[in-house]
Amino acid sequence: MANRLEQLAEDIMNLSQDEAQQLQVIIKAKLMPEVERQRGLLAEQQQAMPQQPQQAPSPMATQRDVRMAGLLRW
Repeated sequence: MANRLEQLAEDIMNLSQDEAQQLQVIIKAKLMPEVERQRGLLAEQQQAMPQQPQQAPSPMATQRDVRMAGLLRW
């Protein structure tokens, strides 16, 4: 199994630019249904939850807290 994965990694590393772009398109196409399904679930969750007003970060919020709050709104 490990040899197979190593060979796959080697093959991917050796792709031409055109082949890499084709692979990117194929992977996106295969992931699209899952991404759309998750977006739908997220939209359902957001509709089910009452909207709460956004709170400003507390004065003691760290930079990490502010970044995490931004990610959660995203």
